[in-house]
Amino acid sequence: MKSKIYYLPLLFLAVLSASCEKNDPDEWLKDNIEVVGRFPVIASLSIVPPQTSRVPAGSSVQLDLRYWSDDPVDKINLYATVGAGARQTVSTSAYAKAYSAVSKTDSLILPYQVPAGLASGTSIKLDAEVLNQNTLSRTSSVTLTVQ
Repeated sequence: MKSKIYYLPLLFLAVLSASCEKNDPDEWLKDNIEVVGRFPVIASLSIVPPQTSRVPAGSSVQLDLRYWSDDPVDKINLYATVGAGARQTVSTSAYAKAYSAVSKTDSLILPYQVPAGLASGTSIKLDAEVLNQNTLSRTSSVTLTVQ
């Protein structure tokens, strides 16, 4: 009698597993996701030396952007937010291959003209955005202070 009790749960599991529909997990994923691509990667955004983050009003600053992407890059945008003002587009650059063997990234020098007449201590936030053709983007920021 004891041996029949041990077989009962096994029989129940066998009937249950046979009645379940066998779905391949990969098929479920293929039916329920849409791949749009990969995000670009920004390795660094820095101010080109000897310049620093403290800048005089009216001066010119150059930013060194290092990035890469597995998917094709569409463009690079530079935005500026001066003080408490609204974010404005400074420049838009079409992608041009500029591979650096040293950093193993594409590199781009982005010029920025600091507005004249700003008060000392005014903060300027610069956002560099790398936008792929698949519309995925990545943004990195650097902040300048007017001296």
